Amino acid sequence: MNRPRPTERTNWLIVAAVLALVAFGCGESGDAGSSPAVGSGAGGAAGSAGAGGESGLDGSGGAAAPNFGDALGENPALFADPLRNAGDFPGMSTDATEGAQAYAEAALACYATPNACAGPDCSAFASCCVNTGACCAPVVDNPALPAALDFRVCGAPELLDCAEASSAMTTTFGELEPVLNARGLVPNGTADAEGGALIGQPVNLSSQRVDLEVQFALPVGCGGTCLESAGVAFTATAPGTFVDAEVGLLLSGSRELVNVMIGNEVADSFFAGPGSTKWRLVLSPDGEAELFRDGALQGRYAFDAAALSQAQLVAFGRNLSATANSAAVASIEVQVADCDNPRAWSERQPLAVSIDVNDAARHAFGAAPSIVDLGQAKHVAYELDGAVYVGELASPAEVTVAAPAPLLAPSGPDEAMGLRSPELVFDGSSVFLFYAAHDASGAGTIRSAVSDPSLAAFTRIGAPGLIPAGDIVSYEAPTVAYREGLWLLVVRATYVSGATELQAFYTSNLDDGWAPVVNGGLEQLTRVESATAEITEPSLMIHNSAYQLYYARRSGTRWSVELLVSDELLIWREMGDVLGGSDEAYDSLGARSPDVISGPDRIEIVYSGQDGVAFALGTASRTAPSDTAPSIF
Repeated sequence: MNRPRPTERTNWLIVAAVLALVAFGCGESGDAGSSPAVGSGAGGAAGSAGAGGESGLDGSGGAAAPNFGDALGENPALFADPLRNAGDFPGMSTDATEGAQAYAEAALACYATPNACAGPDCSAFASCCVNTGACCAPVVDNPALPAALDFRVCGAPELLDCAEASSAMTTTFGELEPVLNARGLVPNGTADAEGGALIGQPVNLSSQRVDLEVQFALPVGCGGTCLESAGVAFTATAPGTFVDAEVGLLLSGSRELVNVMIGNEVADSFFAGPGSTKWRLVLSPDGEAELFRDGALQGRYAFDAAALSQAQLVAFGRNLSATANSAAVASIEVQVADCDNPRAWSERQPLAVSIDVNDAARHAFGAAPSIVDLGQAKHVAYELDGAVYVGELASPAEVTVAAPAPLLAPSGPDEAMGLRSPELVFDGSSVFLFYAAHDASGAGTIRSAVSDPSLAAFTRIGAPGLIPAGDIVSYEAPTVAYREGLWLLVVRATYVSGATELQAFYTSNLDDGWAPVVNGGLEQLTRVESATAEITEPSLMIHNSAYQLYYARRSGTRWSVELLVSDELLIWREMGDVLGGSDEAYDSLGARSPDVISGPDRIEIVYSGQDGVAFALGTASRTAPSDTAPSIF
């Protein structure tokens, strides 16, 4: 979507107004301003072993607040979406430092806890769209659940006919068939078991937001002694004698209460009210359930969204009165939307490599894969024996390498120990290959090569790369994002002391070399000094107006992929572990070497899976809406 660019002064006035509003709306920042990112940091230059960290939060350290006035003054406009966050702060007002600090405090307050980010006052930050249910896209084509199902006026004698007329695939269960009448759906359970019906197809509550509105019909003449109930809930298991109501609502007819069911237990209860009362349950992939009664918020509850990737909607209950007087589900309305949950990967599978050489099977154990979308096809690069191979992604589970020889092999003293961590980037006309060249001592330097989209051959770029100097003895594992003429680089830096951290750089011209992003929070947040831990192999992507930075973390011998998100590469929101071991043999013990690409409403990843013996190439994808971050203009 194209938007007219505001003038420089208009930019500042709008941004200043938004900063003031957000800073006020997110509440007092308090100590939140004392750390550039909140969560499980590993210490840093200003916060070794936890100094400067925030008490009461899950973190082992942090750093003193960066000087964002100076940082924004020395850095260019680094926003992931310049149209959404137009302009940078310095030079637009004599109060640039004050405005930048307000921005920092507002971001830190919104990122301080998972729930803080979900509020509408934090919508200025696109990073808050990740895993909160705040930025979701409605499912329009073939929704799993019916948009509306009014059982009272269905006009069909049988439930299955009613469901068919409403395009809801429905299966009944229980000793007696559920009954449809003017009251609605009577589950028709017995004294010893529940009855009811499965409605629609399963939904993934770990990556989808579900807005469920229910009306109940209270039993007639119950008198406080009858056994009458009717409920609507999501379950992860097939109904047995009773339904495991993981999250939902259950009307207790004898007590005239509507119970909030969480984990098959009553979490809260409310007076049922008349039959016209509308109960609305909003379930977000971050595991928060909000209950509304006739439009008024009644409470918020935590549920296990991660365990409900195949959640089945069920209407259920027990009825011992005559069906004309029984408790019933009168009607339901459902809206389902896809959201960005970085843990909801699907189609996870090993990635086979097809290459015309005798030891083709060995190529499936290539390291540090990278994926790029050239429009007509996707390609994957990987490193094997210190050289770089590139093949076309022929299917989601297979890479076809046309040439048996590597497209880039070591050449020269600075590459004596091989080429590592290839990174493919397409700028719209050429394909660039960034990599770490390791010399005889093992020290890494970031270099690059270029090819046309045919990928027939790569030519090294003679321009300056990123060369270690001073206390830094090596740069490894480059990841590069390109947007609107600006190149953005994140690498792992190794110090003389052995400490490592991720660092960010930028340039508008590769011939000019790289300039560091200054005074941000990435270094302190990712610094590692322990010999038994490691952070490496970052992958930077822009999606839905925010940066998503994936990276590999080693704890002991186990690897997993974690995620940081940011609007401007300075302040980061931690998402924690998003890809670890699975039930599959090839990655049963963990995952590392992630590389991601953003597509329309979807994210794809290639990585290396750990099985306890070796690492093998793997792939996965997940639904992730694009263009849903709210505009701040």
